[in-house]
Amino acid sequence: MYLEHFSLEQQPFQLTPDADFLYLSKAHNRAKSYMEYTVWNRDGFVVITGEIGSGKTTLIQQLLRTVDENVLIARIYQTQLNEIEFFQAILHELGMNPFSAGKVELISMLNNFLLEQYAQGRQVILIVDEAQNLSKRVLEELRMLTGMETDEDRILNLILVGQPELKNLLDAPGMEQLSQRIRFRFHLAALEEHDIHNYIDHRLYTAGLEKNKSGSVPKIIKDECIPLIYRYTGGIPRLINSLCDTALICAFVENKKTVTANIIEEAVNELQWVPYNERVGIKALKNKPTSAIEFDSSAKLIDLMHEDDVREYSLQHGTTTLGRIATNDIRLLDEMVSGHHAKIIHFQNNYFIEDIASTNGSFVNGKRIRKCVLKDGDKISFGPYKLMFHMDAEEFVVEPGFEKPVTSAKDTIVSIEDTVISSPVAANH
Repeated sequence: MYLEHFSLEQQPFQLTPDADFLYLSKAHNRAKSYMEYTVWNRDGFVVITGEIGSGKTTLIQQLLRTVDENVLIARIYQTQLNEIEFFQAILHELGMNPFSAGKVELISMLNNFLLEQYAQGRQVILIVDEAQNLSKRVLEELRMLTGMETDEDRILNLILVGQPELKNLLDAPGMEQLSQRIRFRFHLAALEEHDIHNYIDHRLYTAGLEKNKSGSVPKIIKDECIPLIYRYTGGIPRLINSLCDTALICAFVENKKTVTANIIEEAVNELQWVPYNERVGIKALKNKPTSAIEFDSSAKLIDLMHEDDVREYSLQHGTTTLGRIATNDIRLLDEMVSGHHAKIIHFQNNYFIEDIASTNGSFVNGKRIRKCVLKDGDKISFGPYKLMFHMDAEEFVVEPGFEKPVTSAKDTIVSIEDTVISSPVAANH
């Protein structure tokens, strides 16, 4: 749409991962080095974590482009699987048809394949993306896989990539044996504010923008925009791409050749964003030590599934996770519930529910949701599980971009954006 206007050859801020556009910040370069070390040295087990949109998938793509023909890679990106399905997925990625085999046969097939490849001088690497959704049973199978080795070398190297919840999963009680096998563990942090202009220049140059006589990339997006971009994106590359792409569209529509701070504000309004720390700042609370977790006695979930055994679950300050496996704050034992199914977030005296890419979905008052605000009396469903949200407070807010649950016409919804405008703290930004 705007390529000719800005003298570009391709989209500089596309949202789909593209290794050509990978910007190696200090953190990204270190994570890349860890993964490459695993390939070069047949040395073990690497865990890379990072927020959604931090560039984990792009790093994987970069790795896949650099390996030689003697390296075979099985990449698993659907992780809500039981242990048999997990083995089947690995073998299918390696070119076999394992779908009629039982567990013992699957393990034998994989072991024989790995030994054959090793004998032929080939290396096999298993990359598991979205690993935070793995069940405890699959993690135990991964522990066993890391023990596959000859007298000299490991015959399978493993790279786990996932969101920050993966760290909590691996540090949970009962995971000590698996954690001790990890050779490198690294968290891919967001870009710092001072690094954003380099990130933007890199993507514009890769997209075809020619350098000027001084050897630098022309400032299509002015330096005055960087603090605003950081404020609204938190340094998350995917969010930077989304905001900058929208800003370029706004500038194109207004027939302007550069993006100013005013145009960034226009783009923010188009996206209906509030500052990053106000939208997702509550995620930091998830990293509290277990002993520091506080519970809010005024908010709870009431189990409606077991009428003869009334159960109540208190909700934490910060984030409460719900799912089938034991590492959740609230465990719901049913095969229709995913390992990590959903989370309930407490922020500014209000509660939001978010589905964590579950298999069977999360429902509020009969409506399937991705994210929505909760109000007192809402009925929440995960498969056969029926829960009621109870909260004494009367006022709730809705974050822009959240879906509203089914409510009556008399319900009044106040947006977080409106709340922020009236906040003395926000007024100082």
